[in-house]
Amino acid sequence: MTKYAKRKRPYYVVVAQVAAELNKTLASCRKINLTASNAQAASTRIGNTAMGFKVLTHFIDELASETQKAAKEINHLARQASTLATYIARSQMALKQFSSAKARLGSDAEQPAMQRAEVKTQAKYQHQRHEFDDMINQIQCQLDELKKTLRTANALASVCRIEACRVDKQNQDTFIGVADKVDEVAEAIHQRVDTAITLFTHREDKEAA
Repeated sequence: MTKYAKRKRPYYVVVAQVAAELNKTLASCRKINLTASNAQAASTRIGNTAMGFKVLTHFIDELASETQKAAKEINHLARQASTLATYIARSQMALKQFSSAKARLGSDAEQPAMQRAEVKTQAKYQHQRHEFDDMINQIQCQLDELKKTLRTANALASVCRIEACRVDKQNQDTFIGVADKVDEVAEAIHQRVDTAITLFTHREDKEAA
């Protein structure tokens, strides 16, 4: 997993943006499901000459369902990361307050109770950051896997065009339209996944407490 030297967006902004992109992906997956259902209905209407295409639409529908499931899982992780980012922000604020208090009080700030509280908060902050980075790595890995899955969609669209040639001219446009829709939606999802991945490459540097 790539480690980034410089981040230009705060982590809590990134996870919110990724969640928004994946919500759009879920809508695109539903479009593929609908397209596959319409194609199956057309295949049934045409009969034996479109049987090969009917099998293909089953795979298209299955692919859309898998993509939708993956997007939901990533979105769930993004929401968890967003919640954790809130806790991290609170810990950072507490640490800044400790720092301000020490600067203001000088030697009077060297009280055991305050020191224990600061050490405890620092440990909590480090644990939260570690947990957050692990979560972000999981999201990135799943985004990479989702990107690989989309290549299958393009392959299925190509086979759809071949199968379209097996039916009469009157119905070819219907099946070519299905292939075009699969390509179009897959490309839209692909761009959103790329956007989500790019967002992670522009996060701001981890803030030192």
